[in-house]
Amino acid sequence: MQKRGRINLIFPGWKKGERVAFFSPHDDDAILGAGYLILATLRSGGIPVVMVFCRGDAGYSTPAEKKGVVGRRKKEAVRAYGTLGFNKENIHFFNVPDFSLMAHLDRRPPWGKGIFDKLISILRQGRISRVVFSSGYLEHWDHTRVFEAGVYTSPQAQDPILIDLGRPHPVTTYLAYSVWGDFEPAPAGQKTRADLGILATDEDEKRVMTAIREFTSQARIIKNIVAHRQRRKTQGGYLELYKTIKLRQPIDYALYFDLLKKIR
Repeated sequence: MQKRGRINLIFPGWKKGERVAFFSPHDDDAILGAGYLILATLRSGGIPVVMVFCRGDAGYSTPAEKKGVVGRRKKEAVRAYGTLGFNKENIHFFNVPDFSLMAHLDRRPPWGKGIFDKLISILRQGRISRVVFSSGYLEHWDHTRVFEAGVYTSPQAQDPILIDLGRPHPVTTYLAYSVWGDFEPAPAGQKTRADLGILATDEDEKRVMTAIREFTSQARIIKNIVAHRQRRKTQGGYLELYKTIKLRQPIDYALYFDLLKKIR
């Protein structure tokens, strides 16, 4: 492990002006899981872009809240991300019903058109160079699907296909963040599951909490998650963790050539 105060430990080769996409299964998830990284992106001269996949229609705690919860949550989200420094045009809503993202991420599901094309268009036309998404390990049905969007859909933005959706643009970093659960088990002999993190100040935690409190409709639902944040506090600040996701790794044929020599 290394300890460094600059963002290029999180985003190797970082350049001022880069645009970072934060994939948020529901409106509050990216703030809950990657709020410090959003702030770090802004401070390092980057432009954060959030993509909210699900519309939050299941996020009501009393029958009386059901009718207007989607519109209410959208307003809350705009205020919350604005508190962290987002421009409104960099907040994208896909409006997929909660617990339904599995079917909607496909490009052409049987019932019509999915969100694949829209996602690729935003990544390309927005010139996104880093993608940060929710962990896919045993948190939530929609969180898992957003993880899959990160590892399977977003790489298509750099491929010379569907050129009418925008000029291909490479993504150089893929990271997963945790909303409330641990990441998938590490390889044998390794205790830690995450490999990167930010140790944030009390002031940063206050800013993130201010944003979280904008989601007044979700206060009861995320109560335990918010309380759990106190477990992040350690000597020197609050810890937020991420896991590097390495995609499209080429096969090292030399390893297999060595095996062939041994069995001849």
